Amino acid sequence: MRYKRATRYVLLIALALLAPSLLTNLVPRAHAVTYSLGTIPFLTQEGSTITLVFSVSGATGNTLYQFRFSVRDPASITHQSVLQNYTTLPGQTQFTLPPFYYPTSSFPGPNSLVGQYVTWADQVRPLLASNPVAATYFLIILTDNTEYQRTQTVNIHATGYGPSEQVNVKIATYTTSTTVFTQTLAASGTGVVVANWKIPRNATIDNNGYVLTINGTSTIKTPADIQGFNVRPAVMSISTLGSAKSIYQRTETMSFSFQPVYPDGTIASNGVALLTLARPDGMNLTLTTTYSSASQTFNATYKTTPYNQTGTWTTSLARGGYADSYGNSGPLASRNSTAQLVSATFTISMSATTYVPIGQPVKFNATISYPDGTRLQSGGSVFSYLVFSGSPPVNDTVPVIFDSGLNLWVGTYSRQATDPGGLWSLELRVGDSATPPNSGSATRAITIQDNLPVASFTYSPSTALTGVSISFDGTASYDPDGTIVTYSWAFGDGTLGSGSNPSHMYNLAGIFNVTLTVTDNSASTAPFSNQITIIDRQPTVTFSTSTTSQATGQPVTVTITASDPDGTISGTIVDWGDGSIDSVSGTTDSHSYTLTGAASSKTFTITVTVTDNSGQSASYTRDETIQATSSQGGVLSLPLYYFGILAAIIAALVAGGFFAFRRHRVTHARLKIDLEAVRSEAGRIENQEFFQSVKDQLRKDKDG
Repeated sequence: MRYKRATRYVLLIALALLAPSLLTNLVPRAHAVTYSLGTIPFLTQEGSTITLVFSVSGATGNTLYQFRFSVRDPASITHQSVLQNYTTLPGQTQFTLPPFYYPTSSFPGPNSLVGQYVTWADQVRPLLASNPVAATYFLIILTDNTEYQRTQTVNIHATGYGPSEQVNVKIATYTTSTTVFTQTLAASGTGVVVANWKIPRNATIDNNGYVLTINGTSTIKTPADIQGFNVRPAVMSISTLGSAKSIYQRTETMSFSFQPVYPDGTIASNGVALLTLARPDGMNLTLTTTYSSASQTFNATYKTTPYNQTGTWTTSLARGGYADSYGNSGPLASRNSTAQLVSATFTISMSATTYVPIGQPVKFNATISYPDGTRLQSGGSVFSYLVFSGSPPVNDTVPVIFDSGLNLWVGTYSRQATDPGGLWSLELRVGDSATPPNSGSATRAITIQDNLPVASFTYSPSTALTGVSISFDGTASYDPDGTIVTYSWAFGDGTLGSGSNPSHMYNLAGIFNVTLTVTDNSASTAPFSNQITIIDRQPTVTFSTSTTSQATGQPVTVTITASDPDGTISGTIVDWGDGSIDSVSGTTDSHSYTLTGAASSKTFTITVTVTDNSGQSASYTRDETIQATSSQGGVLSLPLYYFGILAAIIAALVAGGFFAFRRHRVTHARLKIDLEAVRSEAGRIENQEFFQSVKDQLRKDKDG
């Protein structure tokens, strides 16, 4: 009997949307005034409070309006509110009563019965010929909804039971009366019963719905707490259909995935889905998904080939394309994902000789692999080049073949005579026969040993004196595999030079080792050395003697002037011509001659020889005549007039001193000093050249 009542309430809920229009047609219209009555909420659980909203349009201004509201509960008992008053303002034609609520003290009535509550409004003032002016209804049920999906939770709320009363809550299928949930619990202190049922993923789908009954041990409700509700298959939420990559290369495996989610937020772990993969050429492929517990996703893959068409590939999951093992399915709308397929870039592993000595070939081997690891062994084009980026640039082709025994691509190149040494780039370029081709390249640095340049030079003149400019010519130097870029000279005397045709002057004599070092465009160097002889310049020397004629026994002094244009004087020898030879370090030397025999004079040849720091010497000669001297008893005899002259000079000096004495009245001591000065001056005059010449003349007269 209760199941029939539950069915009745399900039908009432189904007809709920039609009731407002039916009730509105029952309300008479007067004075062109319209009334509106609504409830918030329209559907709620036991124990809830309902808000009534009432509006009037076409009212009369400056008028008092009074309304009484009524509610007929599911037990067919009517409950009325107190009067609700509203006075319009002059000219006001519309108004809404302030919100009022059911049940309250001003509008008493139950809210603990399951079913339909009909409510209406009667206008008390101004009085109308007929009422009600507006009507509507609301529903109070036990659950928070009337239809659920699997995995959702049915929340149950009932009131009107005794405090702590034992209450049984039961849910069963309508068609088979199979109990799916039962629970006995105590009501709260205010008589509220709260329970919930988590609908499983595999809950029975009963087209007639489920029946919820609540029975207390002491409370009997009329009507009883019985309600029907429906359970539908879960609509699986699939937010996106994703691709592992947005761009794939040929031979890579495309991977697509999605994650189905139940209404309660849990993730599905079983079921199946078919994806459609549309190729750029218009052909479609069907992919079957499998579940991955690691990622908690359903995945489908497609292995591309080296020859698949490039472009946009689109995968799709149709509406409802996924279903788990219990018939829950989704999504509500199709999901799509796109990815680009591009030509593959080969991975090239290349081993090559990094340093190639002169006379040795360049060798390399390589493996050429697609992105999936498979190797290219034939087809297409495989080329290799040796590239030199220096000056001048060189680009040589290296033959490449596939060695099936080694399972390697190999290349060998023999160096050409004109190939420069230095840093080269070994490039391998690959393309297969696909359209467009899959391709790749690799580069390795190769150092080829440089051919050394050859240095050579000549110079002119072949020998030279110091201070003479010598021209050097290094243009005969060359580089067999490039060009000479610098010439560096070391002239052997501590000075350096540059350029192919320098000039240099030596300040010192000797044999000098000249070295030319040339550098080519690969920075390789080579030296060449040769010797050059520089001849020393002789020193120069002159001298003068103190007089033109000397007497025997008297010193002869020579003053020497010597110089060396390219060095210094290291030694001086004076040969006096009489067998005496002096080695001197200064610029003067003295010597006294002695005559033997009866000759009155004799001429001697004086030779001064100087030697410079290079061992070169030079000499200068001059004759010097030496006069013999005459004596009697060892005392020189002089003519009487010589003494007369001397006496006259002395007398003059004495007379001058006397007159000076008289004039200045000098003291005796001062006179004595002056006389001494006269004597001293007389002695000095005697030794002067004049008197010497007189003596010489006297000697000649005597010898004559």
